[in-house]
Amino acid sequence: MHFRVEFTINEGKREDFKKLIQEMARTVQETEPDTITYQFYLNKNNTKCIVHETYSNSDAALTHKDEVASKTILPMILEIAKINRFDAYGNPSEELQNVLTSFGSEMYNLFTGFSR
Repeated sequence: MHFRVEFTINEGKREDFKKLIQEMARTVQETEPDTITYQFYLNKNNTKCIVHETYSNSDAALTHKDEVASKTILPMILEIAKINRFDAYGNPSEELQNVLTSFGSEMYNLFTGFSR
């Protein structure tokens, strides 16, 4: 499963946002071994952030939702930034589909292609 999430950061909250996403990335790296990719990209003036997340499977993505980073740090991020877009790529389980729908995610099922 791969997610692409786009945030707009509230004016005056850029430095707070940067600190929170660094803490989020550190926590996920330390506590979620089935998270394969977890990368935050900021635009030049730090007003937008794109997050790339890759999980080994639907269960790993669901675990992420229930782990400490999502329960403690993500709510603080959502107080100072807004999710503009949330795209999910892969073939999510029914349970994960329900969670993604609650976030307003657009889902894209793999049609063809490969990864090396």
